[in-house]
Amino acid sequence: MKAKKGVLALVLGTGLLILFLVMAGVFTANVAPVSTPTETPNDVETLTLKAVEQPQTRIFSGQLEARQMATLAARMTATVAEVLVDVGDRVEQGDVLLRLDNADLSAKVRQVQQALASAQSQLNTARSDYRRMETLLAKKLVPQSQFDEAENRLKTAQSEYRRALAAVDEAETQFGFSLVRAPFSGLVTDKIINQGDTATPGAALLSLYNPESIEATVNVAESALPFVDIGQSLTVTLPTYEKTLTGVVRTVTPAADATSRSYRVVVTLPNTEMSDTLLPGMFAKVTVSQKAEPVLYLPSNAYYQIGQLNYVKVLDAGEAKTRLVSLTQQGRVRKGLKPGEVVIINPKKNK
Repeated sequence: MKAKKGVLALVLGTGLLILFLVMAGVFTANVAPVSTPTETPNDVETLTLKAVEQPQTRIFSGQLEARQMATLAARMTATVAEVLVDVGDRVEQGDVLLRLDNADLSAKVRQVQQALASAQSQLNTARSDYRRMETLLAKKLVPQSQFDEAENRLKTAQSEYRRALAAVDEAETQFGFSLVRAPFSGLVTDKIINQGDTATPGAALLSLYNPESIEATVNVAESALPFVDIGQSLTVTLPTYEKTLTGVVRTVTPAADATSRSYRVVVTLPNTEMSDTLLPGMFAKVTVSQKAEPVLYLPSNAYYQIGQLNYVKVLDAGEAKTRLVSLTQQGRVRKGLKPGEVVIINPKKNK
């Protein structure tokens, strides 16, 4: 009985093994698959890529700055008597912007002016006496000693007059310190002190800048520095106003920034009707043209997109092959194609 069960199990196992081998294709002859090349229709439109020489440009970001700007400070300790301007006011060179309490200085000026008048009177008297003694001495009507005394009085009077004159200059200078004037014509950008505050030497009072001195400053990479020269014209774009101006390079800092390895370039802007609207700190872009290089451009109908990737159909020995390419927004080929290669126009249609 056990022998019959063993034979039955062996037969079933052998049958299962044969069935598995048949399903695996062991008893089927292997046939090699036939590769059919992609045929390109004769009416397909193609384009042979050619490189064109084009100047390369690089854009550097910067900002507007005023070449002529100042922060005014007091030169004496005094109470602010009056502030005559506010932020945004236009001032002319020499205008009084702020007045400090100067009552004591005014009295000092009057005092030294009176002393000067007295010294002038004494000088006039001494000069008259000297001339009279000089005439009498020539006629031998007075001794030499009297003439010498008159000469000494004249010299003393002259010295006192010069001292009084210097005192007047000093007092008037001190009085002038109480009047803060505009060093140049421009716009007030900041009012740091108010009436009643105490001004101290060196403490900031007002800030202003000259709108006609607005320039663009930009940090240019070291690799682009050979293409920037003093006096060269560069294109300056102002995104705030969507305007483009042509400026002239005024200075190139001869030392690089240790961190960014860039050089500070200052571009002077022309005086236009929009000069008053240009403000320090505004964003600016400066375009630097470099040497011309061969560039490949691909028209929009010569490639297609799948997701974010761009593909072309390249003819190679009469066969169309799909190739991935990298393009700029303007269609310039970054990589994936070379001059002389042939691409199919409308590749998606002829896919």
